[in-house]
Amino acid sequence: MDQGTVLTRNPNVAYRIYDGEATVVMPDRAEVKVVNQIGSVVWDKIDGKRTVGQIVESALEQVLADYDVTPEEARRDILAFLGDLREHGMVDPAEVREQEKVS
Repeated sequence: MDQGTVLTRNPNVAYRIYDGEATVVMPDRAEVKVVNQIGSVVWDKIDGKRTVGQIVESALEQVLADYDVTPEEARRDILAFLGDLREHGMVDPAEVREQEKVS
């Protein structure tokens, strides 16, 4: 995933955060994903304004404070998580959402 890509949440996704864990629901796909505390931190940073690189760097501080991992491992895991969200249609590049509005 390109570090300069701006991500946006799928507008059809509903979510709630309970005890630091997000429950993400995609009603049109009948899919529910429970996200751990670090995933919730990453999810919260996907605002349609931040790039992938900014999301990773912003979440990195908390990951390094909470887990015994190297910065490289943390970056790799955050990027993998963002890729998983995209694969499941929970996030998209901001340009895709803008094009859908025009269509």
